[in-house]
Amino acid sequence: MRPFLLTTLALFISTLALSGGTVTVSPTDDWFSTLSGPSLKPGDEIVLKAGIYSDSRRLEISQRGSAKKPIVIRAAKNAQVIIKRPDAKQNTINLGGCQHLIIRDLEITGGSAAVRIGRKGPHSAKFITLENLHIHHIGGVAVTANYPGEKYESLTFRHNHIHHTGGHGEGFYLGSNNKPDGSTNGYIFNSIIENNYIHDLKGGTVSQGDGIELKDGSYGNIVRDNVIHDTKYPGIIVYDTDGKAPNIIERNVIWNTGDHGIQAAADAIIRNNIIFDTGGEGISSRNHQSAIVGNLTIVHNTILSRHSIRISPPENLSGPVVIANNALTSKPRIPALKGITTSTNITGVLESFPTAKSPCLGIADPGFLTQVDFNKTPREKRQDVGAYQFSPNGNPGWKITTGFKSR
Repeated sequence: MRPFLLTTLALFISTLALSGGTVTVSPTDDWFSTLSGPSLKPGDEIVLKAGIYSDSRRLEISQRGSAKKPIVIRAAKNAQVIIKRPDAKQNTINLGGCQHLIIRDLEITGGSAAVRIGRKGPHSAKFITLENLHIHHIGGVAVTANYPGEKYESLTFRHNHIHHTGGHGEGFYLGSNNKPDGSTNGYIFNSIIENNYIHDLKGGTVSQGDGIELKDGSYGNIVRDNVIHDTKYPGIIVYDTDGKAPNIIERNVIWNTGDHGIQAAADAIIRNNIIFDTGGEGISSRNHQSAIVGNLTIVHNTILSRHSIRISPPENLSGPVVIANNALTSKPRIPALKGITTSTNITGVLESFPTAKSPCLGIADPGFLTQVDFNKTPREKRQDVGAYQFSPNGNPGWKITTGFKSR
């Protein structure tokens, strides 16, 4: 890092533009112009000192880095940096046409949506990473990428703590609703939503409150290792992929939802999740918007709820459905329909991690084994039903609790 002695904003911007380096700013500097201005170049890094950054103007960041030289906006080491909008008349942060941008280690509060992502002019929003953010007490959705017709590529949302939203109340609202002809549908693809902690999306003015929602047409996304609880709607909901690569939902833990734990209409692989105390089904599949039930693989999940798995198919499935090696408290509701395969789903299970007397040990159908379990332990030696592989010494991995799932 090279020191900068800047006496005016003009000198600050011109120096940054020439240097392509790292600049540290504080709440008393003109941080708003720095973040929203056009001066940043690939490889630049903005480091924010501790303090509260608040401004009533609309904050739009439109920076574009490159694959090898992303632009980074982050808090200084061990600094509490709060981006706080004074009201909910506007989003706290708007990302307009950003590409190869990383934002990390910030606390965001007070606006309508915390972060809204979209196109600006000819530039689509893609290759954006949000990580280690603390987003809370927002007037609307926490993170949204839902402009109609937008195609969001390679977004990464990692290790973010999200709680106490308002309005629709989703933690992540990714993709947009579509008209009957699909002409305005926006979607997200080849993206990762992982290791987030999402909770308390159900109070106050929250009308929906899904934890993570991937709209119709979103494809090739991975939703993994998230901890989600106390949501008004499903913890995770996906629609279909319009025949493209399936969405993968794995190793998440979800509890105390007002609705289903996971709702997936079609084109998804759902494996090694732990779900309990849901208001609806642990895992539910039904037609949703243009999505028709089918092309689903539901394997090695542990569901401790009075309603475990329900498939509500139309007259014809959109593709095969496999439900196998799941550990369940209650009997699943699966119709005897051509195209639906079930195998070794054990009911009456009362514990998430199996005991030595568990009926789940050693009986899984080898044709539907996952490579690893909830802890990412390889299943090479055992064929146990459910999200965990048994260990005689007890759970060797993270113990389910509030907070982030440790790796």
